Amino acid sequence: MKTRIILILLGVIILQLIKPRIAKNTCDRVTEHGYLCENHTVTTKDGYLLTMFRIPHSPLRESQENEILPRPAVLLMHGTECSSDMWVLNGPNDGLPFLLANAGYDVWLANIRGNLYSRQHQTLSPSSREFMNFSWDEIGRYDIPAKIDYILSRTNQKKLHYIGFSMGTRIFMITMSTKPKYAEKIKTAQMLGPGVFLCHIRSRLPTLLAPIFGRPGVLSSIFGAMQGNALSDLMRSVLPGICRHNSNTCANYLQSMVGRDSPYVNQTLLADFFSTYPAGTSPRLTLHFLQLVNSCQFRSFDFGPNENKQKYGQLEPPAYDLKRIKLQMPIEMYFSDNDYLATIEDIRHLYKIMGNQLSLHRLNFEKYNHWDFILAKNVKTSINDCVVDKMQQYEGRSFNGSLCNNFRNKAF
Repeated sequence: MKTRIILILLGVIILQLIKPRIAKNTCDRVTEHGYLCENHTVTTKDGYLLTMFRIPHSPLRESQENEILPRPAVLLMHGTECSSDMWVLNGPNDGLPFLLANAGYDVWLANIRGNLYSRQHQTLSPSSREFMNFSWDEIGRYDIPAKIDYILSRTNQKKLHYIGFSMGTRIFMITMSTKPKYAEKIKTAQMLGPGVFLCHIRSRLPTLLAPIFGRPGVLSSIFGAMQGNALSDLMRSVLPGICRHNSNTCANYLQSMVGRDSPYVNQTLLADFFSTYPAGTSPRLTLHFLQLVNSCQFRSFDFGPNENKQKYGQLEPPAYDLKRIKLQMPIEMYFSDNDYLATIEDIRHLYKIMGNQLSLHRLNFEKYNHWDFILAKNVKTSINDCVVDKMQQYEGRSFNGSLCNNFRNKAF
């Protein structure tokens, strides 16, 4: 009994020691490098209050008298269980938001409902089950359109650029397939680690859980009633301390989920990364993920036959019609062989459906994994420079095609 009490007290002390080190939000991380940062709140049609962080310009461009205004707007959308923090961890030399600001863009960093920056609602309590009753359906149908409209209204522009990582691809596809008129508001769309179909993922935990929780039933109902953010908040308190003492342990843990044996992951970032990850989400969104793994389809949330009939008018959830997506420019897809969550097989299947609506970029780095698109030591030269260059080309600015030479001549 005494031992248990001592361990509990030690745990409390450790958490208090760790907590001050992880108290920075996205704007704190941006302004410490000399960049201006703004905090914006977007209200969705169903009442969620979503936080976006804005980097309106770079301090490196303040003295440029010939600056073209308004600066083109770009929306960056994070991955599952992530937040806007993930984009700025690499700092001003490598981080994509800083590179975009330096290139003359108005940068907006989004957060989905339910993560640590977007746990507010006009009428619902964040601790209520009703608040957490959302999946990718609601994010694609409400969150993304609200953010796009807010940015365009705020900047007085008609179109913007979109960059999505992992889940950021999936919810973009939901928006564009369910609200195809929003394609008229997109200049370019660039997708990193683009997991849309999830049939062939190699990440062990989801593949083990999908047959159990990836279909409607008693177990999935119990899982869906859980409060997921409490565990996420606890993990963000504990993991950074572990990473500071043993970065190899953290690297192995991360790579077991997203792709093993990568030599590119920047281990010096891991303690900071795990202070922001997992950022929290709803159990229903996790169930939606497992459903897509289990069904091998890209479709709406499966409530079970009876509720599906009431909600969708059919026994099975409807698939998202990807052929409705018609953007002015092909969607740029950046992917790699060692990505456990956005596999070559699933991207090939997506290409068979969407064809020339996609422009495929398969990295030459065979061991590049899912999180290397954000945390790699060479992320600037391998991916980010090319992303910026594609946008510069669209804007009619000076660009350098050689920055996109890290990809195979043929994707498949």
